[in-house]
Amino acid sequence: MAASGGPYSLAQFARHAEVIIRSARESEILRQLKPAMERLLRTRGSLPPEAFTPRKDRFANTLLHRPKDGTFSITAGNWQPGQTTPIHDHLTWAVVGVYDGQERESIFRRTDDGSDPKRATLRLVSERINAKGHVTVLGHRGIHRIDNVSSRPSHSVHVYGRDIGTMERHSYDPVTGEIGKFVSGYCNVLRDEDED
Repeated sequence: MAASGGPYSLAQFARHAEVIIRSARESEILRQLKPAMERLLRTRGSLPPEAFTPRKDRFANTLLHRPKDGTFSITAGNWQPGQTTPIHDHLTWAVVGVYDGQERESIFRRTDDGSDPKRATLRLVSERINAKGHVTVLGHRGIHRIDNVSSRPSHSVHVYGRDIGTMERHSYDPVTGEIGKFVSGYCNVLRDEDED
């Protein structure tokens, strides 16, 4: 269905994602969303240019779609050269596709027993440069960092199993092991709007 040829708009992708997400478990969601994301990434112009409005101070996270109940969210990421995320989790599954440019993705795994809520021991599992069209799927325990190590902007599309911009999640200091808490927000949505 989603993996077939032909143009594929963001609206079509969002409708297809909604059907999958509301009718499947995590492993099946990830299996079915990956080819749908690949098709979206192959469709030239499937996302409007304003989806990738940059920020000078840090990478930009733009909300593209979120149902009223916040069951999932689709966002666009913009990394200018040299911009990076902290090492972080999502506390839900994620499907991340590179729309344009290149991103270095480092995937980590916790090796401690999780008993200390303020500290974690991480091990780097893999690191690679993901180019246009690459899709990463992460389960709810996924921990990663994304960097733009190229000389051009990098753009990506992300789908999460929750309203990711409004939910508290964790950052990890790889040296001290300290676990931080943060809410990322969305660059194009005021926080007060979510409370109406």
